[in-house]
Amino acid sequence: MASNAKPTLAFIGVGKVGTVLARLWSDNGYRVVALYNRTPQHAKTLAQYIDAPCTQSAIEAVQQADITLLTVADDTIESVANLLTQQANGDNLKGKAIIHTSGAHGKDLLNALAHHGALTGSLHPVFPFADVATAMQYLPGATFAVETDDAILQTWLTEMVTALQGNTMVIPPGQKSLYHCALTIASNYTVTLYAIAQTLLAELGADQQAADTALNTLLNATVNNLVEHGARDALTGALVRNDVGTIQAHLEALQEQDREVLEMYKQLARLTLPLVAARGVSIDALANLLRKEDSNATNYS
Repeated sequence: MASNAKPTLAFIGVGKVGTVLARLWSDNGYRVVALYNRTPQHAKTLAQYIDAPCTQSAIEAVQQADITLLTVADDTIESVANLLTQQANGDNLKGKAIIHTSGAHGKDLLNALAHHGALTGSLHPVFPFADVATAMQYLPGATFAVETDDAILQTWLTEMVTALQGNTMVIPPGQKSLYHCALTIASNYTVTLYAIAQTLLAELGADQQAADTALNTLLNATVNNLVEHGARDALTGALVRNDVGTIQAHLEALQEQDREVLEMYKQLARLTLPLVAARGVSIDALANLLRKEDSNATNYS
C-alpha cells in the first residue's frame, strides 16, 4: 500500500454496526474489498449497495484487505479470532490489521491473531445503533474509542474516524472495562434514575403526562448545562445551595416511601459532595447529615 493511500477494508459480520460503518466509509473514500457473514444473503445485500465482493470464508476477507473489522456480537469475537487462526493454516498474518468494535472488551480477545503476526486493536463508536437509518444520519461526528499498541494502526484508525468528522479518544490497552463502565453509568443509569423519578411521581399521584413533561424539560436543561458548563458548574439544587433542611426532608420522605431508593439517594449525595466543594461551598453540614442518617439506619437495622 502506498504511504499516502487509504487502507482497504473488509468486514466480518454485517449486522447494524457493520452495515453502517461499511456504508459510511465507502461513502467517504474508503474501498471495501471484502464482506463475509454467516448468513450470506445479509452480506450480498450490503455488497450490492456499496459495490463490494462477498467472500466464501472469513480468512479470505482478511487476506483481501489491509484492515479487517470484526463487527460481530461481543460473545463471538474471540471464537471468530480463533477460527481465523485455524483458517490461516499457519500462514503469517504479518501486516494485516484486524480489529473489533466492542465497547466492553479490549484487543486481548484477538491475541491468537497477534501471535500470528497481525496488528490488533479495537475501535468503538460511542453511539447507540438503534437502527441503520438513524445511525447513518447521526453517527458522523461521534466519538470513537481507539485501543491499540501499534502506531501504524492507530494512525489508520484515527484517519478513518476523521473521515467521518468524528473525534478520537485513545484508550490504553487493558482499560476497556473501565472505559465501558463510565459510558454505562452516563447512558444506561441515567435511564434508571429517570425511571425511579417517574415511579416516585406516580406514587404521589401526579398525572403521568404532566410528570413526564416536567422530567423531560428538567433533563434536557441539565444535559444542556453539562455540555455548556461542565459537571461542576452544571450542578444545581439543594446540595450546591448547602440547603441541609431540604436534603433532610428528602431523606425523611424516602424513609417512609422507599428504603432502597433512600440508600441510593444518600450514596449519590455523598458522591456529589466533591463537586459541591469544588464550587467553594462548605460540605461539613451535609456530610454530617449523611453520617447521622447512616448511624440511624444502623441502629434501626
